[in-house]
Amino acid sequence: MNTSITLEQIKCFIAVSEELNFRKAAKKLNMSQPPVTRHILNLEHHLKTQLFNRNSRSVKLTRDGTLFLTHATEIISRIDDATNTILKNKNNLKGSISLGFVPSMATNILPIIAKHIKGKLPQIKLVFREYMSYEQVPALNAGNLDIGLTRLPKDLNAFNYSRVVSEPYYLAVNENNPLSKKNEISIYDLHGEDFIMYDAIIGKYSFELLSSLFVNSGVKPNFVQYVSQPSVFLGLVRASVGVALLASSSKENLPENVLFKKILLPEWVRADVFLATKKEPKNKLIPEVYNSIIEALYIAEKI
Repeated sequence: MNTSITLEQIKCFIAVSEELNFRKAAKKLNMSQPPVTRHILNLEHHLKTQLFNRNSRSVKLTRDGTLFLTHATEIISRIDDATNTILKNKNNLKGSISLGFVPSMATNILPIIAKHIKGKLPQIKLVFREYMSYEQVPALNAGNLDIGLTRLPKDLNAFNYSRVVSEPYYLAVNENNPLSKKNEISIYDLHGEDFIMYDAIIGKYSFELLSSLFVNSGVKPNFVQYVSQPSVFLGLVRASVGVALLASSSKENLPENVLFKKILLPEWVRADVFLATKKEPKNKLIPEVYNSIIEALYIAEKI
């Protein structure tokens, strides 16, 4: 038996006190009668007293029941006041927030965020602004962005930031490439392979990550192009220019003749996304939106 008083028990007690009839109280609460009776019995057990004198014809409050009713109604009143205060504060959150994002997040991350914010914070207008990761820190510092979705954690020491997405890399390969026929692919299969690499500035995060991977493993691909956008990578793979390592979300828009193959990589090689904002933001809406974005991606199991 539950040893603590619950809100449900208090609500049932108040309803029975008002109706002086268990059946009518249950109807008022949109419940069946047995749960109402059980809640009252559990409440009386916890309080070690009888709250109602009841027989087959009548239900009346005892002296202890009358005393408890005063406190019970005050508890519910305080909860209602607190709820109304919170809802009022939510409704007073009006304004706009600018959110920077890298293009690779446009199809799989932004719709999740936009839908959640619209439903939870309808008074707030979320303005999406396309920025590359290396552009977001200056934009945040200058006040041109309120919040950023970026892949550069090394540049975020002066900010509040949280990792909100973590994706594995896949090997994008043309179906005519011999690697497309292999069941298991490792980093060593890329040695000497024509490889489309990330631009060192625009694609800094993945460039540094994959460069470390190749150095640590002793693998030397043949770098044939340096680009930054997933669509460009996929177009070049389709044209058989080379293979590429892309975040798993990029496979949602695969062109013809391009396959995404699993590749064995160390655990630390992942495409992470970080949500960042200033530690002391001037816009009072930022903390609410920041936490709501984290909530949205957690619900969507992106975190």
